[in-house]
Amino acid sequence: MEESVKSKRKLSFGRRLLIFFVGIFAFLGALSMTMCALSPFVSPETFVWASFFGLTFWPILIFNLLILIALVLLKSRKTLLISLFAIIIAVPGFKKSYSVNHKYTEEGSVKVLSYNVKHFQDINNNRRKADEVKNDIAEIILQQNADVVCVQESGLWNEKKIADFASKIDCKYYATTKKYSGNVIFSKFPVEDDEFTEDFNKEHYSTGFIKLIKGGEKGNFYLECAHLKSFMISGEEIEYLNNASQYVENSETMGKSLIIKLKEGFKGRVEDSRMIIKNLPYNDIPIVICGDFNDTPLSYTYHNMRSAELRDAFTEVGKGVGKTYCGRLPLLRIDYFWISDGVIPMTFDVVKRKLSDHYPIVMTFDVRR
Repeated sequence: MEESVKSKRKLSFGRRLLIFFVGIFAFLGALSMTMCALSPFVSPETFVWASFFGLTFWPILIFNLLILIALVLLKSRKTLLISLFAIIIAVPGFKKSYSVNHKYTEEGSVKVLSYNVKHFQDINNNRRKADEVKNDIAEIILQQNADVVCVQESGLWNEKKIADFASKIDCKYYATTKKYSGNVIFSKFPVEDDEFTEDFNKEHYSTGFIKLIKGGEKGNFYLECAHLKSFMISGEEIEYLNNASQYVENSETMGKSLIIKLKEGFKGRVEDSRMIIKNLPYNDIPIVICGDFNDTPLSYTYHNMRSAELRDAFTEVGKGVGKTYCGRLPLLRIDYFWISDGVIPMTFDVVKRKLSDHYPIVMTFDVRR
């Protein structure tokens, strides 16, 4: 009888000790999730470290869910409240990062494709020539049969090459900025300039540019092809992130370099997004902004775009996580279609063809007139 009582006491002590340690992890998880929840509202210019948490929303959410399950199994009611708090404050971030809506079954009358082509480098085989990769990308675009195609990181073009590529993807019209040719718009509809598009091209050509797309019976709309500042992380630094143990000798230098690049990237994209918003046309013509924003939905950049009364088309008609980055860093969804009033999104798809380090994204929509 005495041995049975002692056994229960030992079990009770072991359980309490386990709850204590799990409780510490629960507190750390809740604190991390709080930082995630705050990251869209805290400018990197004020407190850059909040942005780091916004970048890791999914791992932090999964960590908190595992802790919650552990506390349920341990029947720890008081400590369980900490994990429940973490899950509750994760809901707004989850809604931005995961879409279950998929409202429409029919496609819209206009189809736009956006694709960061990574200077026509094959992520699976970097020995392939750019012209070979360019042909494969043209084939992907043709299969989607988009009315308008926006590409980023396409490098420099001369007139012959850009005309040839436009012909390959069955687009009659094309436009790019004169000083920076990384962003290009190809279109089956006429592409024109007006007072709004010309001013933007001259003022901030490195982030993106706007053109007026004359869709005829399908409606007119502005289209901006954008590419916001990237982290500029090298292949060696990605290896360091994936397996830091191999870089013990220069880990301090490598780590400092990464942190500096991450900080500069967060702050640079805030500047870029402000410039985009500043140059939005202020007439009744709807606008679609697409491209590589290099930031997740739990970012201050995302918050800036939403604050300008622009909508994230993926959250309205997308499905699932919508991962658009397929490189070695788990950045998930960083390519977007931002839309204004007058644009009715119907479908949103991520084309799972791993050629560049980004997947192409495709949206169909109608223009309200």
